[in-house]
Amino acid sequence: MAVQHSSLQPSTAACITEIDIHRAARALAVLRLSDYVLVVGCGFGALGMLPLIVQAGITAQWGELAGYVAMVLALAFAAYTGWRHVGVIDPSVWRSYLWVFPLMAALASLLVLTTAAAGMSQGAKFFEDVESLVRLSGSLWFAAVAIPGFVCVLILRRTRIAPMDVRLDELLAGLAARGGEAPRVTNVQRTDVRRGLAYGVAGATVLLGVALAPIPTVGRYASTAFRAIEQLSILGFFLIVRARRYFQVSADSLLAVDKRPPILFLRSFADDERQQYGTSQRALLDFSLETRLANHFHRFGPFIAIGSPKETVPQPGAARILLSDDEWQSRVLDWMKGSNLIIMYSGTTHWVNWELRRVVESGRATSLILMFPEIKAWRSSSRKRDIEARREQVREVFKDTPWAEELITFNDFAGLRAMVFRADGSMVMVKCRSRSRDAYHLAALIAHQQLLDGTSAPHREIAAVDAPWRRRSKMFAGALAAAAIGAVYLLIAYSDSQLNFKQGVLLYNESVSPDVATSIGEYLVRRKYFSDEKAVTVQLHQEQGVYRLRFVIDPAHANDPLPNIEFGMMGSEIGREVLGGQSIEVALYDNQLQPIKTVPATTKLIFGKGELYFTDPIAVDEAREVGKQLQLNEIFGDDRGATVHFSREDGTYQLRFVINPSRAADSEIIDAFRELGGAIAVQAFGGQPVVVHLCDNEFHTLKRERVEAKGQQPR
Repeated sequence: MAVQHSSLQPSTAACITEIDIHRAARALAVLRLSDYVLVVGCGFGALGMLPLIVQAGITAQWGELAGYVAMVLALAFAAYTGWRHVGVIDPSVWRSYLWVFPLMAALASLLVLTTAAAGMSQGAKFFEDVESLVRLSGSLWFAAVAIPGFVCVLILRRTRIAPMDVRLDELLAGLAARGGEAPRVTNVQRTDVRRGLAYGVAGATVLLGVALAPIPTVGRYASTAFRAIEQLSILGFFLIVRARRYFQVSADSLLAVDKRPPILFLRSFADDERQQYGTSQRALLDFSLETRLANHFHRFGPFIAIGSPKETVPQPGAARILLSDDEWQSRVLDWMKGSNLIIMYSGTTHWVNWELRRVVESGRATSLILMFPEIKAWRSSSRKRDIEARREQVREVFKDTPWAEELITFNDFAGLRAMVFRADGSMVMVKCRSRSRDAYHLAALIAHQQLLDGTSAPHREIAAVDAPWRRRSKMFAGALAAAAIGAVYLLIAYSDSQLNFKQGVLLYNESVSPDVATSIGEYLVRRKYFSDEKAVTVQLHQEQGVYRLRFVIDPAHANDPLPNIEFGMMGSEIGREVLGGQSIEVALYDNQLQPIKTVPATTKLIFGKGELYFTDPIAVDEAREVGKQLQLNEIFGDDRGATVHFSREDGTYQLRFVINPSRAADSEIIDAFRELGGAIAVQAFGGQPVVVHLCDNEFHTLKRERVEAKGQQPR
């Protein structure tokens, strides 16, 4: 894994020790792909399941409730583990991954199987259901991340770093033990806390709304909704990343409370990472190499830098201070003298090389980790020119130093990630063929370990026996894995059975007999609700002796009068004709089976060619009396085919008459129905007022008027 020109502790002859970290960096880069899936995917998944938990609790579906709770806990544990890995290389997180990845793979496999089984029963309709396709693709993506992630963790736990002949996890654990925890600092100056809170709250609100808001997953609005959600998600991430910048600490304020020798970060402002709107999702978890360095080095001292004068709001990373042209050089020189360590990006500009020259001239080169930063150019020729320019600047600065000969003989600057300078003229070069951010990050950690080995006492050995909290976390992870996998089986066992009727799907629970479900499905075919023209879903449950029929509709049409009348009619007829008079509750749900509203029962009476629909709480005797009065007033007859709906809303009787919409503004028509309403108020309602609606053939109100009984004054 490494080419060693000599031992790590040379005697007198200068030499270069090369440490190749390619295998470990490549495994880390693959493992890093899981961060987004675990933190965002599992985190949003856990949030999205909270309404299902509430619904299962309200409807007393205890089997589903237990399954949902276990799955939420498993997703939350996975999201927490992924969050612990953000911006760090921590072997303690790798141990948690050994539980998380098998758990995610098992859950994904079971979800793929159940979704595929449902898709096979739906046939071609499955490819029109955006929600099912998203669930299937998400499950496959989880499995695609979990399996290689698990393999990479095994590789990392077995990787040995030559020529030190030490395991990578042991090296990193020993390095972390030297730094300990950074002191808590509270009374420090931040850029703008109020504005940061405003951005953060706004971003969190957007993301929470995206996670919890119901969206259409079928029909023409589905793709538009998903595109809108994607943009809203990016906006939420952008606001949160922006908020972090306002919480950045002032370097002087930090140094005033943290008295440890500082760690100085030097670089060209051109190498600073800048926030881009389109990459905000990735930036939330991994903004820049500098933020990773800050996460590590702040445990060894306050990590400070000069801020760019072009940015009044600093980028995340080192604690910055803005200085004028007259004072920044003296401040940098003072920091160099008192610093514990100097981290520097090699550069091509005049001032960054002035800083490097001052480091060498002040005798601080042996406290320097010099890094070749991430080069953003996509074209290999552009990258090559950039590397050559940085190489020549480094050789020029070190021209008359003990390290000049080694820098001339070393030619693999394209693979160089970090270098350390020994007092005897020897050097340590950390190399990697990979250009991933993890390669630069790991190189900085190994360079730091090499620097500490040359300047401090041997580090404390890490005990091989697990600490009690680690044993408890393993036991918890194992129990959680078993519970979550069992929860999926539990959900499968308690999941609805399914019958297909043409393009319609009827889902029913275990309390409903297959014969009853089949009879209701056949009724819906007769009513042409199930047809070959459209794909619809109906759910039938029996809970505590009551049948509950749930129609899945577009929420935009939930308050349309005609669908409510039709659904109420179907509920009444099913209860009377199929269930032998048993009560049935009809409700409208969205395509995620979230309740919208309960629909009251509606019944139809025939008077000649006239149809009178009446809705609970209207009694059948009241409806018959109204129908009789409509016959007497020649609205209903053997040669008259009128349609009327009778209801009681907010304590007032409502009569809806279907008329030709073109005559809704005709004063004679309005006067005739006003007189009719007054007569019915006296004859059928005992003098109580009535609201008369003139409607189109879908019962949308065109004209509405409150009518008092004849002889009474309007109130």
